[in-house]
Amino acid sequence: MARDFLCGAAMMAGAVIMAAWSTPALAQSQPRAVLELFTSQGCSSCPPADELLGELALDSDVLAVTLPVKLWDFLGWQDTLATQQNTDRQMAYSVARGDRDVYTPQMMVNGELGVVASDRDAVEAAINESADAMTLPIFASVENDVLSISIPSSAEGPVDVTLWLLVVEDEVTVPIGAGENRGRKLVYHNVVREMRPMGMWKGRPMQIDLPLTDLKKSESFGCIIIAQEHTFRGPGRIIGAAAVDKLFPGTAMATAEQ
Repeated sequence: MARDFLCGAAMMAGAVIMAAWSTPALAQSQPRAVLELFTSQGCSSCPPADELLGELALDSDVLAVTLPVKLWDFLGWQDTLATQQNTDRQMAYSVARGDRDVYTPQMMVNGELGVVASDRDAVEAAINESADAMTLPIFASVENDVLSISIPSSAEGPVDVTLWLLVVEDEVTVPIGAGENRGRKLVYHNVVREMRPMGMWKGRPMQIDLPLTDLKKSESFGCIIIAQEHTFRGPGRIIGAAAVDKLFPGTAMATAEQ
């Protein structure tokens, strides 16, 4: 949902974070899980996981994203969607888990369970096992090119929770010219194009109003907001999440009329 990256400094400067809000946020259901697929265009074992991620992304109970990594770029094909940030995030998870097990296709479920991403049974079992982690409701809506995020208070909230904004592109098709998947056209869903921290949640009510003026308008743009614990080892449990499928609804119609 986004081929152009966010202009970080400008967007963060425009964000307004308050301890309370005067109007209620748009009500929405809370997901059971956030699924992060670490995949590579140079991995012959990844296409089945990419397809499974696409199926899971249709489930309203989960938020599923694709994070292409550079793990196998040396095998003759450089992943055209991979970023160093995605690669570092996968590495950080391996340290936080304590197993340092990094491979593709790998899926993190709610930031705490790592499984083989092409194994549907393992993914579904991990979703069921970690569903209790999602305890923090997050509400998000867009109006007049402003993304509004509301989070309530919680007496049991952990101290160290980072709010992350993931800008995603809903579908990307890539023809592979070399390597293990040479000659194939691979389809990726909810590809993470930008991921940045927005602030810390400390258990008190919070609202963030983020102007989207630095993001190119496109009907394929969307975002996912996650609240993730941070441990001394690295990223921990994801305790809340919300999604906005269309950051700029009606863009295609407006473009056609011009």
